[in-house]
Amino acid sequence: MKILRLYACLFILLLSTEVFAQSDITMKYNWMFTDVAISNSGITHKVPGMIDTGASVCIIDSTFAVDSCHIKNIKGDKSIGNTSGKSIKSSDFYLDSIAFGGIVYTRVWCYIVDLSGKLKQYAPKFIIGGDVLKKDLWCFDLKKYKLQRLANIPDTVETTFRWKKYFDAGLNEIYFKGKIGGHKTRILFDTGSRRNELISSSKVTPTSFIKSPSANIAETLSYKEVGLCKDVPVQLSDFSFKVDFIKPKEPGADYPRINTDFLQGKKWVLEYKQRLLVILNNN
Repeated sequence: MKILRLYACLFILLLSTEVFAQSDITMKYNWMFTDVAISNSGITHKVPGMIDTGASVCIIDSTFAVDSCHIKNIKGDKSIGNTSGKSIKSSDFYLDSIAFGGIVYTRVWCYIVDLSGKLKQYAPKFIIGGDVLKKDLWCFDLKKYKLQRLANIPDTVETTFRWKKYFDAGLNEIYFKGKIGGHKTRILFDTGSRRNELISSSKVTPTSFIKSPSANIAETLSYKEVGLCKDVPVQLSDFSFKVDFIKPKEPGADYPRINTDFLQGKKWVLEYKQRLLVILNNN
């Protein structure tokens, strides 16, 4: 009986101290990348994958899909939209598997998009979208630039944001209720956005104007004049910070968006099941 109790205690201890592999995070163009092994039809390629909470599902560049992964029968019979409300014709299929952070995901739903044609020199070959991110508890350390899967949320919580489920939100999109410049608004958390961006009708006044590269899955890269709004106060729950925003001159997205600027130097966790973004105490 004592032996059984000892085994039970050891099993509980192992579960509570379970440690998963860490992967490097690389910041490029203000985006988060981690190495991803993409396998299909017996062929595996290792590429930098962009982590994009604004993407509902994974996306693979069409040139890479055809030339390197030998994916065929691209029909273009599906529609995929971006976070600005514009849509394009695309194709979807299931990759055999992708692997990153020490985890292998099989039969991964993926859309084929002409990323290299639209985003030009900024184009990633592969985008890790919300459909995969939601399957596990992921910790992003933007001080040491490490990505790690967790078994549970640690006790060292500094603050927690709960995102709201809106009926008109896209699949796996993350929206917070908050304030920008003192004005209440819904805010999209989009790690695939190079800049924090206001909507054109925002009451925040630009401090200057700049030429900014603009591109997405529906629009080819171009340089547009936008307003630059410096040190704009943002409030999410009881957490306040200041970041820079751009403000487009033309209507586009319905809601403002923030990227990972406010999380730089911090360790944070995405918990899709409970709809939580948790900032951990780095100490």
